[in-house]
Amino acid sequence: MCCLVALAGCKKGDKVPAYVVIPGVELHTTDAQGSNSAKVTDVWVHADEELIGVYELPARVAVLRSGASTITVYPAVKRNGMFEDRGRYPFYTSWSGETDLVPAQATTVQPSVQYVDEADIWIEAFEDAGTNMHVAAESDTTLLLLTTATHPDLVSYGNACGGFVLDAAHPFFRMHTTADFEHSTGAVFLELDHRNNITFTVGMMFEQNGSTDVVPHVHITPTGTGDGGHWNKVYLDLSVAFGQAMSGRNIYIEASLPEGFDQGQVSLDNIKLVRFDQ
Repeated sequence: MCCLVALAGCKKGDKVPAYVVIPGVELHTTDAQGSNSAKVTDVWVHADEELIGVYELPARVAVLRSGASTITVYPAVKRNGMFEDRGRYPFYTSWSGETDLVPAQATTVQPSVQYVDEADIWIEAFEDAGTNMHVAAESDTTLLLLTTATHPDLVSYGNACGGFVLDAAHPFFRMHTTADFEHSTGAVFLELDHRNNITFTVGMMFEQNGSTDVVPHVHITPTGTGDGGHWNKVYLDLSVAFGQAMSGRNIYIEASLPEGFDQGQVSLDNIKLVRFDQ
């Protein structure tokens, strides 16, 4: 356990703390909100509305209280995949529960959260025959639909995921949304599950003066070698890009075959653009 923010440590003569153990945070979703895929890495913990600290999961939290206490947990994520940037995620609710705290004893809680009611969610989960993504004309290959029937060891959520393969004859791929997303003044995040053995880029596209500007946002490093290893999840903060007065605003994903590679593979799932209702 790594405590990122905490109160001063206990001194000799202090009360004996009780402990609250938090193994993880589970996300519950409705059908309209898509998969319950989540990667909550940290929690802000309050006891009776007092901040106890910010802890990396799984957490063991020392609380200088005894008896009935209301424990409140706010989920946090790694913004843009950065280890040192772990803020409370604005689109997940908090969790609260009453716990009987006993000094020197540990009590385990299992927080579950939902998307906030105000969250507006655009989804591409690759569950349907068509997709919300358009393969750009300059791509050398196409978007693949990988199903549980054809790739049972690859699909992690639902019945399918998307992906593409690069090789010497097909070294570049780009796809993008065609939603022309409107301007937003509040928080905007792109959630994305990925499994990849090469780096790929996520960025923004804008229409300006009759041409399309392509602006990279983040380069997502491999999750493994060979077939891409394990699935990972990233939360990309696009608030600044959506706050600009631009037209033709879309999101793109692209990759080029790295030098020295015979083949590159990228699998994608549960792409969600989450923002507040306008």
